[in-house]
Amino acid sequence: MKYAALVLAATLIGGYADAAQLEITLNQPALDVQPYHRPYIAVWVEDSQRNAVATIALWKQLEEGDKWLKDLRQYWRKVGRNAGSEIDAVTGATRRPGDHLLHWDGKDSQGKPLPAGEYLLNVEASREEGGRDYHRVAFELGKQGQINLPAKIELGPIQISVK
Repeated sequence: MKYAALVLAATLIGGYADAAQLEITLNQPALDVQPYHRPYIAVWVEDSQRNAVATIALWKQLEEGDKWLKDLRQYWRKVGRNAGSEIDAVTGATRRPGDHLLHWDGKDSQGKPLPAGEYLLNVEASREEGGRDYHRVAFELGKQGQINLPAKIELGPIQISVK
């Protein structure tokens, strides 16, 4: 009986990306423009059917509430307009230019481990009196790899390590 329970447990766990994670180095370039406003940035994961499963980071002006959040158009449509308190833990103030390290533990917004498989990483930036940049890239949770995204105007190069 104990053996059957162990086999069942191993079968159930086997379909999940054991301790899978993403490590993202996001570069925010220093732009020589006046006036300069720090961009709002959203980083989130979608499943292969393009349903949002987890928000990794949301950087915005905290004192402004959600006033300008709609400028992150892709994020707003997928997550922002229906988001509840689950994004509070990943929401923070806008950041200064430079490299920023983000970690994602492979869990959905309810804290449940996601099964191994193909997912989409989304990174979007929008700056007041500036531009908008957006990246969407596929990755396989549970399979190690490295992805490098090219620089755009509002977003510098992005390195993604799938572990």
